[in-house]
Amino acid sequence: MKKIVILFLVSVLALPLFAAGTSEEQQGSSGPVVLKLARFFGEPDDSLMSSTDLSKANSEAATIQILTNIFNEQYNGKIRVEKLGGSEWGSYYDQLNTTFAAGDPPDVAVMHQTNMPAYASRGLLLPLDDRYKDFGIDPSDWTKPAARAISYDGVSYGVPFDLHGNLFHVNVDLFKEAGLVDAQGVPILPKSIDEFFQQAQTMKQKTGKLYIVEDATQYPISFRLFHTLMEQQGVSIVDLSNNTANIDSAAGRKALNFMLQWFKRGYSDPNTDYTAAQQLFLNGDAAVELNGTWVVDQYNRETQFDYRAMNFPTLMGKPAVWANSHMWVIPKQTKNTAKYVAAMTFLAFLNDHVYDWAAGTGHIAPRKSALQELSDNNVPQRKNYAGTASIATTFPPVLKYAAIETIIKEEIEKTWLLGDDVNSVLARADSRVEDVLQQE
Repeated sequence: MKKIVILFLVSVLALPLFAAGTSEEQQGSSGPVVLKLARFFGEPDDSLMSSTDLSKANSEAATIQILTNIFNEQYNGKIRVEKLGGSEWGSYYDQLNTTFAAGDPPDVAVMHQTNMPAYASRGLLLPLDDRYKDFGIDPSDWTKPAARAISYDGVSYGVPFDLHGNLFHVNVDLFKEAGLVDAQGVPILPKSIDEFFQQAQTMKQKTGKLYIVEDATQYPISFRLFHTLMEQQGVSIVDLSNNTANIDSAAGRKALNFMLQWFKRGYSDPNTDYTAAQQLFLNGDAAVELNGTWVVDQYNRETQFDYRAMNFPTLMGKPAVWANSHMWVIPKQTKNTAKYVAAMTFLAFLNDHVYDWAAGTGHIAPRKSALQELSDNNVPQRKNYAGTASIATTFPPVLKYAAIETIIKEEIEKTWLLGDDVNSVLARADSRVEDVLQQE
């Protein structure tokens, strides 16, 4: 912390190196520099709104609020971070776009890897490569997936806060009942499509339970699974070198036919939404739930059976799993450019606290040193899915990710919800996605 304080004081003296700024803009002489923070993650209960007790950081909302409170306390009189009005995840980017359109963007913003390119491509974000060293941020400590997540067109635009991806959430008791554990009682996950269906049939015969459940109708879990299975075959959904899609392909057919067979063979329920899939798993009616890192701690608290979070298995050759990343970016300012130093100081603080974020949320730390610390400290479940940090595979940096995600989700779900033909679905999805790519 002494290092960051010294860097802050040195940086304040060097403000003109970053931007001329007016004396009115360069707050700090008469009071703290106030940073407007745009974020989602929700709000904790009222008792934590002023808390600096990291032992109470047990959710996204609680952890980010407590970290912000700690920062404000440590930099009292120098910098104060104030959250902009409460944006929910679903409306966050619409509200962020409004601030850019009005010429008054926040000083710091959280952003997903999949959304960042749309802003960086328009010159709306501050490039950070030349600023990391001055603020004690060591990019060499970031995992490769995390470092890729903050990069667009060869330039880094953020500080990674996590990777969050799909896991196998496992009911160990059902795996034991089915005889699918090793000598230590650890579930044996399948290593191929054939093994997957063999296990599913064994689970059905010996326990009468579903082998796997997922949100198959509501959120884009099916898209994330399709992405995972394509990447495991070494094929990306899109090819940005020529703005084409690889959906209508042998790899696409293999992935979607595999997914469809889960339902056709009665090993999963095709009609579940997010809540229904969770309840089937939590009630002990399914051996595996496909869901993300964000539910690990909830399940660790709530399950009435022996629960284990595990890396998504390699079923199609190459270790890979869908992942996204939360990062912190600095929107370019036209007036208060002097705030860049304070904003970088806040980003350096958050980079120093990725361990606390990962420990409090279940997300995967983007720093190798923090991953080791989480393992050494035996934070519940973290060792069991630490491998996801190296196989996490983010989507290529397209400018209209949300549109592509929606198209693929809509089309592939028609195979199990409406009975549409696999080949027809893949052809439509391919054509629609290429239309989007060629508009970028």
